[in-house]
Amino acid sequence: MEVRPIGDNKVFLDMDPGIDDALALTVALKRMNVLGITTVAGNVSVDHTFQNASHVLRHEGQHVPVIAGAKEPLFYPLLTAEHIHGSAGLGDYTWDTNDVPVPPDDAWVWLFEKLRQQLQPCHLIATGPLTNIALLLLAFPTVLNHLASITCMAGGMPGAKLDKAAEFNVFVDPHAAEAVFRYGDHLQMVGINVTHRALLPIADLPKLKRYGRVGGLLFTLLSYYGNKSRGEGGDPNSFPVDDVVAVAAVDAPELFTWKTMPLTVVLEGRLRGTVILSPFDTNRPEVKVASDIDVPDFLDWFWQSFEL
Repeated sequence: MEVRPIGDNKVFLDMDPGIDDALALTVALKRMNVLGITTVAGNVSVDHTFQNASHVLRHEGQHVPVIAGAKEPLFYPLLTAEHIHGSAGLGDYTWDTNDVPVPPDDAWVWLFEKLRQQLQPCHLIATGPLTNIALLLLAFPTVLNHLASITCMAGGMPGAKLDKAAEFNVFVDPHAAEAVFRYGDHLQMVGINVTHRALLPIADLPKLKRYGRVGGLLFTLLSYYGNKSRGEGGDPNSFPVDDVVAVAAVDAPELFTWKTMPLTVVLEGRLRGTVILSPFDTNRPEVKVASDIDVPDFLDWFWQSFEL
């Protein structure tokens, strides 16, 4: 696969780090011009997601603003994934630096101000529950004029065969996902029908040690995460790296097969968090939904990222 030039895409990241978010952040920093990061409660509390993003940036010698956002979903109590990501979100890793103060800003207000200061529309990649993005769209509808795309690691394509009943980000805050699908524009969704095909073999993790301080951190984090999530996707010797696939969708969209469809979300009951085709509301925006991925080329893209 041909290596593409770096810095073509200016992006903001909305995340809930989380180990696979930390990986997505690292790859995005290598592949794109990351202008800012907002964090949301999801895998762990928003205090932890803010600190985790800040620590990863400092560890990697990067100076990118981080702003904390929503502490809980729009209407439901927060559900976390500490059983996968560890009590603080990054396994059992401990930092040799102190936490940083959490700024008082609301992430969606900060994000709107930063987006409208840009000369050209920017991309927004969301890899956690969509609470911050929903609040951004509801509070500042004109933000759409400043967005080239909104790409969500969320849900699963309607009608696709999935290996689990619900995707975490949409299940945690289905009302936020519904608001994004209703009021967003230039939307892209990368769901677990695709991310659970893009599997990383556990046996390949030692390759990360070749990449110095950054690779050593990722080897530690992904070894923990891989042992917790191995088998998702059907291969007991591999594990999905969900969030970095959303980064690939913006940086290398040719890796994917896309379909367009209007989407809505089941908000409650046994099917809570299920993404379905909208049966009405013809003015609802069409969402570009990833239906397939070229896995060998994705893995080439993934490993090339650490050579940049």
